[in-house]
Amino acid sequence: MVFVYYLVNLIFALIIMLPMYFLLNRIAGSTLMMGKMAGRLDMDFFFELLIKQYTTLFSLRGLFLFVPLVYWLFGLFLSGGAYTIFISDVKYSPSVFWSRSAKYFGRFFRLFLWSIPVFAVFYCIQFIEIGVERLIYGSDPYQNIIWWGAWIRVGIGYIGILLYYLVLDYARIDIVINDETRTRRALWYGIKFTFRNFFKTFILTLILFLIGIAALVIYNPIVDSLHAPSGFIIFILFIVQQIYMFIRMMLKLTLYSSQVSLYNSLTPKEDIAELTPVASKEKVTLN
Repeated sequence: MVFVYYLVNLIFALIIMLPMYFLLNRIAGSTLMMGKMAGRLDMDFFFELLIKQYTTLFSLRGLFLFVPLVYWLFGLFLSGGAYTIFISDVKYSPSVFWSRSAKYFGRFFRLFLWSIPVFAVFYCIQFIEIGVERLIYGSDPYQNIIWWGAWIRVGIGYIGILLYYLVLDYARIDIVINDETRTRRALWYGIKFTFRNFFKTFILTLILFLIGIAALVIYNPIVDSLHAPSGFIIFILFIVQQIYMFIRMMLKLTLYSSQVSLYNSLTPKEDIAELTPVASKEKVTLN
């Protein structure tokens, strides 16, 4: 299943990168600058590209906006099949994976629409810091207070986004396990489950998030060091990039699997008894 996620990610990346490659090749294809692009980003060239090729980049704005949106929707689509496989505890089957992805996509999309106000609430929590800052230090605080306050808002903002995705994930698990069609109820259950077991749910996601950050910290210096204008170096760079993307997809599926296991371990026995007929029916159908 991880290969499915990897291939989907690769396809969407190519859709974005190929037009950019042809643009850069047309601009700097026979220059020394093209060789430097294999490594770290040259900011001088980047700003020159924005200024002198603004018309061309503006013509690609639809691609840059539409493709990430479709990628996110396709990820939402695939999550239905992934959660089904993990919840039913069966081996990966293409027919099961794709059919359940299609079955739950509509519900997951409705769940997302209902969750937009929840996202707004979680995201706006960070602005409480501004009120506290002005309450304590007035309308003109010291520069170091402003600087630290900005970083605190960034941290709270990331925590809010992380909490939102936690709620969304456990609401999707509830939809799959209970075959729930009322997405508002599933969203409310996701909120209750997340905050009722806040420490465990948050720490699990935080650990995997930090592992992803660690992988990025290791990945960036390696990529920055591979900047020689050589076909072999570019090939090595491509391999390193694909390994990194594969690890990212593994972490995403590990998160899904871990969340399902945590959900099953924390769900009260009486609730498990109520869900057993649905889960058993699902497993029989998959087999």
